[in-house]
Amino acid sequence: MGTTSILVSSLAVLAGLGAPDVAYGGASQPSSGAWPRRLQPAEPESVYMSSAGLREATLALEDAIAGGEIQGAVLLVARHGRIVLHEALGERDGFNASWPDMPSPPMPRDGIFDLESMTKPFTVFLAMRMQESGRFPGFRIDNTVASYFPEFATSPDKARVTIRDLMRYVSGEDMDASGVLGASDRWHTMLTAPLLYTPSQKVLYSDLGFRLLGHVLEKAGGDSLQGLMKTHIFDPLEMSSTSYRPKIHMPAQSERFVGTAWSSVRGRYLRGEVQDETDYDVEENTGTPQHGHLTGCDGLFSTALDLAKFGQMLLNRGVHVWGPDALCNPMLLSCPGQRIMSRSSVERMTTLQTGDMGLPTPATTFAQNLFYSGKGLGWEMYDPGAWPGGDHTSTVAYSKTGGAGTLMVIDPDPARDLVIILLTNHGLPSYDHLGVDEDQLWYWDDFDAMIEAIRAEEVSDAVNLSLMDVP
Repeated sequence: MGTTSILVSSLAVLAGLGAPDVAYGGASQPSSGAWPRRLQPAEPESVYMSSAGLREATLALEDAIAGGEIQGAVLLVARHGRIVLHEALGERDGFNASWPDMPSPPMPRDGIFDLESMTKPFTVFLAMRMQESGRFPGFRIDNTVASYFPEFATSPDKARVTIRDLMRYVSGEDMDASGVLGASDRWHTMLTAPLLYTPSQKVLYSDLGFRLLGHVLEKAGGDSLQGLMKTHIFDPLEMSSTSYRPKIHMPAQSERFVGTAWSSVRGRYLRGEVQDETDYDVEENTGTPQHGHLTGCDGLFSTALDLAKFGQMLLNRGVHVWGPDALCNPMLLSCPGQRIMSRSSVERMTTLQTGDMGLPTPATTFAQNLFYSGKGLGWEMYDPGAWPGGDHTSTVAYSKTGGAGTLMVIDPDPARDLVIILLTNHGLPSYDHLGVDEDQLWYWDDFDAMIEAIRAEEVSDAVNLSLMDVP
């Protein structure tokens, strides 16, 4: 899918009919507004947002920093392709249990953060991109995992698990596999782990499932996730500060790496290294530094601006726009850009894909929302209960949380057309209070506390409440 000039009919756009199929792969509007957007800085009021209202979002983060719940953060908000807030607060590095008074420089606005589970939507996007590209003959997301790794089929149920099942958290895989750390063959241990339940029966969030998803993509793509994502996502979207293993792949940017925590396992403070110990173990022990196997659940590092580019492309329904913004105008009949993904694939990724397999009632905790609520492909969908996106998004919004204290909320409702990126150096929550309650549902109190500590709901609510009526 090479570079193209996106052409549309100005009469169709002005009439609200959108672009023709040949231009955008869909008959309706190509973006959540009337035209694909390129990210540009602007004053909030230019897109009918209140500067004072947005200030409430940064005040919430300042309160969290003052209270010692986080040490620093970067917040970016964009509406209609206009970046109306991009602010760095506090210090670059998070809490260091071994050296609590460790000096830290101010948080850079282009800080490179450990995304943890915010890696998952990129893994899904790569799978969809590989399916659409035509460069990987025979690859389809409805292929079985066992067709790539026969050892996976340890039971009839496992033999029928598909890539799509992994992508929407209904594969039957447990949240994780035991015995991976230090195993003689880590991937064999994960591939042969027994299912926890019958596939396609219910939603259960699974890091194991996404580790296997990434492994399948590496096998089908003939390259590491780093190489595949760089070719098919990062380079096309101009995401120059996004990478796995940044200490290896982006060493010149090391001063921008944001620290997360002291690792007692590794005996050092972590900056530019994935905090999750299983993912780090897999990275270090299943390949070479340049071509080692990576995991599809965690491991990416990025900046707020790079993530906003990804989010804006999704709001553009798969179109990435470049060049001077003045060139992207319906009255000029053309918009310089590249279709990265078909509109239909973007919609499948970002709308409910689990039917009634998710939790039948609103989530009562953030962990419950994460583990059991309805999913898109890699995304958590709007939940009227406990949801990090807060109480004031539209019902078509979707989000992804990173366990080390990061959040992305995207709202494609034309009345909102929002990207919210919140990145903090909170670090991974403890697993001390992870268990099963009397209803046989998993709980994770420390995850709930992390969402509260980074002020996820408060920030999203403040952004949404800053929207002004359009005259």
